[in-house]
Parts: sequence; C-alpha cells; structure tokens
Amino acid sequence: MNNKNNELGDQHAPTKMSRKSFLRLSVGVAAAAGLGSLTGCSNNGRALRFDSLNDALIELALIENNLDTLEMQQEWTLYKVLNHLAKTCEGAMFGFPETDPPAVQAVQYIGFQAFKAQGYMSHDLTAPVPGPEIADDGPLPEAFTRIRNAISDFQNFTGETFPHFAYGNLTYAEWELANAFHMADHFSSLTY
Repeated sequence: MNNKNNELGDQHAPTKMSRKSFLRLSVGVAAAAGLGSLTGCSNNGRALRFDSLNDALIELALIENNLDTLEMQQEWTLYKVLNHLAKTCEGAMFGFPETDPPAVQAVQYIGFQAFKAQGYMSHDLTAPVPGPEIADDGPLPEAFTRIRNAISDFQNFTGETFPHFAYGNLTYAEWELANAFHMADHFSSLTY
C-alpha cells in the first residue's frame, strides 16, 4: 500500500487522539456501521447489492436506458451522483487531496469491515468526497463516460493503490468492494 503523501498535496500530519476519545469514536463508528441501514442514513429503496464493479456497469446501462422514467430519491442530481462515484473510484488510482487522520481512518476501517460482513453499505448520500466540489448539473453523457472510464481504468489498474480518504489503506479487492458498495447504495435510491 502507498504510505507516502499523495501527489495532490496531502499535508495532514498525524493527529494525536486520547484513548478515551478514540474509544468513543470507535463505539460511535461501530454503532453507525451496525445500525446504518436502520437509521435511514441512505434511502435503500431498491436495496441493490453489488459484489463487483461489473454489477455497477450493468446497473449503469439500465439507468442510461431508462432516463425518461428515472426518479431520484436523493438530494443530488444524476449528474452529480455519477461524478461523485467516478471521483471515488479515481481516488484509488490517483489519491485524494486530503484524507482523514490515521486514528480516524483506523476506526472507519472497522466500519468498512462491518459493511463487508453485511454485504452492503449504507451511508449519508450527501457526504462529499475530498476535492473540488462537483457541480449539480452538467452534460449527462459526459458523466456516464467519466464513471465508465473510472471503472474500466480501475479494473485494468496494476499499480499501487492510494489510501481511501476515510478507510485508509485498502487492498485492491477491498477498493473494488468499497466502490461497488458505494455505487449500489447511491443507485438504490434511483428508480425507473
């Protein structure tokens, strides 16, 4: 895994956290991970479950073929969702301009392990990815191209992955699951 600062200028210095604060954060993240689907963190209307990015590509084709009847049950536009998902996928290969402190990543990695155990993610669908803000609207064909390219590039990627901004160092297989789960959670709130 890549333990150096990424080329986008990650300047975070390790943050010291008291044992008490770490334990409080650990309990909170574990509870959120375990109860995420019960607390309404996201609208899993269709409760999609993706095991790989190939599942996401299939759903992307269905979404694109049903744009006339597509309904969003989330605050973001389809353009913003597709670019948000592409940005996260690209982060595995190119890094993020900033990441959470290592102590926070360690706790959030426990949450990711809970997502893996349950087979899906439930998260705040309006939580941004570090980096420039994504516009609400733009050309949908460009957004579909960007996400497909990000998935394809990741599937063909043979280099060393960068740390996830929230979960820290992930294996290639974990990165694929993180992206697949992330896409499934967002796509669950789209109906057509």
